[in-house]
Amino acid sequence: MLNRSSAPAAYPIELIKFPEVQKTSLANGIEIQTLSLGEQPVFKLEFTVQAGASVAEKAGIASLSNSLMKRGTSQRDATEMHQLFDYYGAFWDIQTNLDYATFVLYGLSKHLKSLLPYVLEIIQEASFPVEEFEKEIDIEVQKNKLNWQKTAFSASQLLRKQLFTDDAYGRISTEESIEAIQHVDLVKFHAQNWLANTPQIFLSGNISQAEIEFVQRAFENLPTQKPRAIIPNTALNQTAITLTDFRENALQSSIRLGMLSMTRSNPDYFKFSVLNTLFGGFFGSRLQKNIREEKGFTYGISSSIVPMLRAGYWVIGTDVNNTNVAETCAEIRKEMSRLQNEKVGQAELDLVKNYLMGSFTGELTQAFDIAEKIKVIHLENLPLDFYDQFQAQIQACTPEDLLDLANKYLDPTKLHEVVVGGH
Repeated sequence: MLNRSSAPAAYPIELIKFPEVQKTSLANGIEIQTLSLGEQPVFKLEFTVQAGASVAEKAGIASLSNSLMKRGTSQRDATEMHQLFDYYGAFWDIQTNLDYATFVLYGLSKHLKSLLPYVLEIIQEASFPVEEFEKEIDIEVQKNKLNWQKTAFSASQLLRKQLFTDDAYGRISTEESIEAIQHVDLVKFHAQNWLANTPQIFLSGNISQAEIEFVQRAFENLPTQKPRAIIPNTALNQTAITLTDFRENALQSSIRLGMLSMTRSNPDYFKFSVLNTLFGGFFGSRLQKNIREEKGFTYGISSSIVPMLRAGYWVIGTDVNNTNVAETCAEIRKEMSRLQNEKVGQAELDLVKNYLMGSFTGELTQAFDIAEKIKVIHLENLPLDFYDQFQAQIQACTPEDLLDLANKYLDPTKLHEVVVGGH
């Protein structure tokens, strides 16, 4: 009979070879990365350009531009365009982060050729109708108001603003900044970034050679320019600041602690990921055990590395009752100090390694998930064996490595603190 009073034995997960990708370079400088995997006849096409929020001259321009691109082209209005994609059973969207914007399309492989002209039409012939612009401004203002009423949103935004004071990464949208955007700003942003930049194209799913050739022919005549040079970081705020934003009627307070950290290109990134996971990166982390299970202050607390193209930061976040704010922050700092002064036990480290390897293995089961990792490699100019290195470094990580990393990177004098709520 199965003994349910003891956990089953855990075994180390073997290294997994990251799948190979087919690369095609077009004469105009566009590169197409293709991953053909899976049995279902579906595809995912991603057209990515360096047109994220930090590239724009003003806060909010990038996301508004992408929203307006969905509102019609010189040939079709939004309704007609959406009906065309619906006819083929396809889904499309335009997604934005701080560095990049991506036109993403999902559909049946047999319809890829038919859908490509409409993808190009949206990208190249977006019409930015003035009446839709005015509606979108009103929508964005209302969304922004509602977001800033949420303590968690406010705390996260204010922390990023503190960390990247004079850099575009620290820019945040407000009601006033959105209302200051002009229609011409969006048209200019689209022309300078979507039309002029050299995109990177990622194709994944059950892909045949014929479908790869369809994509090549669709984009081989697209006008492009040399990729934009990476802008160096401007002066960043390294001195820790404590910021409190009192909300009279808030029942809880949102806490964010963070500091400038690293990008994925840092050679310490792999083992620092192990350190972060042990500290607050999974449900069995030290922060969860201390602040959730032992103290009962929160339903959840986590820490994470946020790597971007030009910089990165490390952040700890949780929501607690107003009366527990000070003790929660003190316990977080205490756990940081433990990592700097006490070697992690081998059993705890092995648990974290197995968790990371298991999570990584689970992320390699579908072509679309693997394609996300391929995007990271190419957009951030990482070595092609980046994820092979990732696995090897996790397996090789020792308690001594974690002690060294904690003392190298977890400097309490650089830990910014933001509390938003009724504390």
